[in-house]
Amino acid sequence: MKFFIAAPFGNYFKFRDKKNIIPVTGTWTLQNRANIIKTIYKILTTLRYDFKNNGWINKLGLPNPGINKGLKSIKRNEILSIAAIKRQDWSELYNIIGNDFNVEINLSCPNLDEKSNIFTSSDLKFFTLNKSNSKKWCIAKISPLTTLDELKYLIDELGFNQIHCCNTLPVSNGGLSGKTLKPYVEKLIKLIRKNWGDKIEIIAGGGVNCRYDVKNYINLGANHISLGTVSFKPWKIDRIVYDE
Repeated sequence: MKFFIAAPFGNYFKFRDKKNIIPVTGTWTLQNRANIIKTIYKILTTLRYDFKNNGWINKLGLPNPGINKGLKSIKRNEILSIAAIKRQDWSELYNIIGNDFNVEINLSCPNLDEKSNIFTSSDLKFFTLNKSNSKKWCIAKISPLTTLDELKYLIDELGFNQIHCCNTLPVSNGGLSGKTLKPYVEKLIKLIRKNWGDKIEIIAGGGVNCRYDVKNYINLGANHISLGTVSFKPWKIDRIVYDE
């Protein structure tokens, strides 16, 4: 079992002394979106804990300096989280990244101002059809609201066999993450296992705050665990991560 440090926390927390922890960096887009003033403004005005919904809310919109910067900073044991703003970005991202880097395809960021329907892009096949010996991870990170038909498209038509359940929940004032995601993650794990058995490698993330949460997801059928908002308290990670 592996523990993934979800983007953007994977940019900062590496845990190089633990071989079962994998940082996910990014999320990287094709072009630079790192307007520092706008980013600071959005952090100050949208990032907060929502006690009513037991989760963190943000509306940052994937600020980053672009994929070329990401490739210069990534280490071989890390994963690039990438996202498209326009449908044609997937093919261009693939042309830049190639086959040798591990990737997580962010299919469901709710905080983009752009509303392009990027989910159905057949260009995503570039990443699943073209693999190399040095590329172990090609993960689709899905929305908590992903339907069975969308899973069939990802798995049966595009060829993804590693699914991350799940991204933040779209709400009126941004994306909601944390404990509120648990029932969505549990439902998706059961849905995948029911329809595809053990063919799919599942990474479960959402509200993981202790070892009980880890064991719950593993018992439901997850293979690996993603740590996200718990990284706001990084000292907790050592209490959660363990070797099988």
